[in-house]
Amino acid sequence: MAEALTLREKKKAKTKFALLDAALELIGDGSFRNVLVDDICERAEVSKVTFFKFFPQKEELLVYYMSIWQAECFIELQSTAKRGWEAVRHIFAKVTSDGVKQPGIMLSLISFLAEQKMHPSVPLLSDAELHLRFPAHEEREAIRATDLHQLFQKCVQEAAEDGQLALHLSEEEGVILLFSMFYGAYLTAHLFHVSDYMACYELHLKSLIR
Repeated sequence: MAEALTLREKKKAKTKFALLDAALELIGDGSFRNVLVDDICERAEVSKVTFFKFFPQKEELLVYYMSIWQAECFIELQSTAKRGWEAVRHIFAKVTSDGVKQPGIMLSLISFLAEQKMHPSVPLLSDAELHLRFPAHEEREAIRATDLHQLFQKCVQEAAEDGQLALHLSEEEGVILLFSMFYGAYLTAHLFHVSDYMACYELHLKSLIR
């Protein structure tokens, strides 16, 4: 419960949020590679010692962004009746709308993942982080336990149950393709100077729909 949270836990969560918000403001439509830790700390009014205590590498802020982003996505989908491909469209629309607000974040994340040659192990959010970021939602374990892979699995399973998954695809293949679209369609739209990112997602999504 919220009342069990200590002042220390809340302060830690607020500091991490401040560092992330400062980084997002500094990225703008540029690259995270060009954002300096000194500038993040100055904007957030946090010491470098504290920064590296929470994020041993600067790029871990990108993965932390994904932790919060997927939690937001889970909560949004929980509050709607969307399922299957409509739920997928909601996820892709969120990438698109957030990309308008923070143009550089998704491209920076894609670049970082390519360098790491792996999908990130997204850190679990603490009770304090979940309470402060999502005060109206008390289902913390459900939020914490659900990642983007599980969201995609659920969407593909629902699409299959509704007879809307392309016959030549297994559910596992559908999930893999959704990840390819999640990152790849965004990058493709950027490379081809397509302003309507959602249209690019829709074009790719057609290959999964029966």
